[in-house]
Amino acid sequence: MNINNKKSAKTTIPFFLIIFPFVIDFLTEGIFENVAQHSIMEVLIIFILFAIIFKRSFCGFLCMVGALQRGVGYIGLKLLKKRVTVPATLDKYLRAVKYILLTGLVALSIASGKLLLHVSVDDVFEQYSIILPGLAWLSIVLIFVTIIGSFFIDNFVCKYICIQGAVAGVAGRFSPSGIVRSEDKCINCTLCTKKCPSNLEVHKMKKVTTAECFNCQKCIAVCPKKGALTNSFAGRKIPLVLFLAMAGMLYIMLTFLMPLFF
Repeated sequence: MNINNKKSAKTTIPFFLIIFPFVIDFLTEGIFENVAQHSIMEVLIIFILFAIIFKRSFCGFLCMVGALQRGVGYIGLKLLKKRVTVPATLDKYLRAVKYILLTGLVALSIASGKLLLHVSVDDVFEQYSIILPGLAWLSIVLIFVTIIGSFFIDNFVCKYICIQGAVAGVAGRFSPSGIVRSEDKCINCTLCTKKCPSNLEVHKMKKVTTAECFNCQKCIAVCPKKGALTNSFAGRKIPLVLFLAMAGMLYIMLTFLMPLFF
């Protein structure tokens, strides 16, 4: 990758990661609005199936909340000229919060019988406000936390409190896909690590297997050495653009087909 290509990637990838979810939504006439009309059970199945195949790619370049975080984060970076780095020990414990929240949600679901599984995504706060008064305000609190946290820290919600991210991280452990690094071609420039929004040391990994990887493709896009970092699916290398297209098409297909089986 020459200097011009590096500058192009640095400019276009962040912009792409912000607008891509909205482009998908527009081209499919409101796919995310349609998803919100499905029951929690349907959404979970769609999300788990997608994560088993493409790990946390939904978090990386399909989620609108993720796009909001990247947009706010871009503004924060321009104004502050740097991002806040959370100390390693604190970061480790904070990343566990989303799994604690997931466990709590499962416990709440069991306690309330089949309520969670059969209501739609749109109705979940209304239904649970009956069980836990005031829970409906949680959405407002989350929006506020998302904006403030993302202004200072890359992908704040994705890292620390997103329950969907926790589900995808667990399901992604069974995925045949992943980002692999060729030790022979890698020149140890560390650009992949510097640009990773999840603060992973990609330049030290043979394969990125951690559940904390968003599969956002930034590391591959900024890599100056062709073939040093690639997407792998069941042992076969997949070009970046093809990988994005495959993931996007699969998510759309699952969303439209899954209701036919319920």
